[in-house]
Amino acid sequence: MQPHLKRAFTLLALVIIAFILVRSVLVPESFGQYGWYRGDSVDEIRNLNVNYAGSTSCGEEDCHKIIYSVWVKDRHKTVNCETCHGPAEKHVLNAREPLEKADESREYCGKCHFKGIARPEEFPQVDPETHGEDLRCVYCHNPHKPWFV
Repeated sequence: MQPHLKRAFTLLALVIIAFILVRSVLVPESFGQYGWYRGDSVDEIRNLNVNYAGSTSCGEEDCHKIIYSVWVKDRHKTVNCETCHGPAEKHVLNAREPLEKADESREYCGKCHFKGIARPEEFPQVDPETHGEDLRCVYCHNPHKPWFV
């Protein structure tokens, strides 16, 4: 065998050995336990604090029953309350704990409603350049019942 090929194969073998050694140090033992991720991550995720209460908690106990009853019958019923108002677990446990103020900017509403070629045609889309001038969407549309103007 040619000497330059011997050097190339030796170098390749050293690189492979180095890769295996580095991988054995860096990859956690639980990797691959349940598939292509760390098995320990299941327990880590399970132990994370839950900050969300869910939309149904907003309509329970006569707290926001009117708004909830309007919202649950409208098209935005698929948008969780906490999408706009933020995590509500602390507020549900203590009503004096304020929620985040909902983002009422055009850009926030536009995340879903500005025209996008990938959105279905029947999905309500607006051209931000021509629709509503520079007014906030909530000036004309109630987010809990968006078709009411």
